[in-house]
Amino acid sequence: MKLTLSCFLALVCLTGLGHADVLTLKNGDRVTGTLVTIKGGTLQLKTDKLGTISIPMAQVATYSVEKPVAVVIKGQQPVYGTLELLPSGDWQVKAANGQVQTIAAAKPELIMPAEDYQKVEQAPGILEAWKGSASLGYSLQNGNQVTSTFTTNITATRERPATPIFEPHTRTNFDFTTLLSHANEGFSTVTSRTLTANLRVDYLFSPNNFVFVFGQLNHVSTQSLYLQQTYGGGFGRDLIKNSRTTFSVLGGPAYEQEKFFNGDFSNTAELLLAETLGEQFSKRLRLDHYFHFYPDLVHGGEYRFDTSSVVSFKLTNKLLVNASVIDLYLSSVPFGNNKNNVTLALGIGYAF
Repeated sequence: MKLTLSCFLALVCLTGLGHADVLTLKNGDRVTGTLVTIKGGTLQLKTDKLGTISIPMAQVATYSVEKPVAVVIKGQQPVYGTLELLPSGDWQVKAANGQVQTIAAAKPELIMPAEDYQKVEQAPGILEAWKGSASLGYSLQNGNQVTSTFTTNITATRERPATPIFEPHTRTNFDFTTLLSHANEGFSTVTSRTLTANLRVDYLFSPNNFVFVFGQLNHVSTQSLYLQQTYGGGFGRDLIKNSRTTFSVLGGPAYEQEKFFNGDFSNTAELLLAETLGEQFSKRLRLDHYFHFYPDLVHGGEYRFDTSSVVSFKLTNKLLVNASVIDLYLSSVPFGNNKNNVTLALGIGYAF
């Protein structure tokens, strides 16, 4: 049996308890609930028994909200006050100082309780709103050769929390990985060290488009690379952005400086072409990946790339295990050194 909107709303008004606002439909039905949002021609009310329901504004005859609301109009400061729907369909807002303002029905992008709006609009502190993980790994092998390996990995992203309507804001991406390995065989000792750090700050001027600046540091002893510094910026776009997936492409100019253990030193101009992917497969399983390709703009035919993939699995709400693969490639290295350096690591970590 099909339940009509009128019957459903009649049930809602019978189940509403405690203090709430009253809405009257054009067919005479009354609905009791508390305001969630009014957006895109739809009013959402929260009821005690049936949760949140949606009602088209075209079916609403009268509605008023006693608690202060925020009326958000694009390009203007929000208007705060108590709310009442006029017979014309426009909104009347009465401020705390008694000033009354009439707002045309089509102008607001959003109306929601003032307290809720201020919470989502409040900018987080510098150490707040980070999402990611930090992990440690250690392995020990004892045989003809005694080898110990220590790894660390940090992956973190910070973006202004989702706001009711889009406003330009920044997003920060940070990755840090180290691998320290020490091997003894008789009187011979071999030590290798890999360190890579990436910091990128995006400025989103529209929901999917951004400009960015970045810095990258690499130290790879197996390639005789003492320090590689890269700085640059450019333009990017989020091709996919939802609660499960963020996939971005970006590109722009970069400056790179290299110093090797043998004293060789170089600097050059490059072009950055890159993609990043964050995929939340389930509540427990997640993938973070990036690929950076740098063709040399000064020395024809030379290039390099670096890529990282980290798969994390949550054992509990905060405890996780992860596996990571990092590949650093240089087309030009001192004689006798490998052009490619691949790091595999397993670790146990903490999600934040």
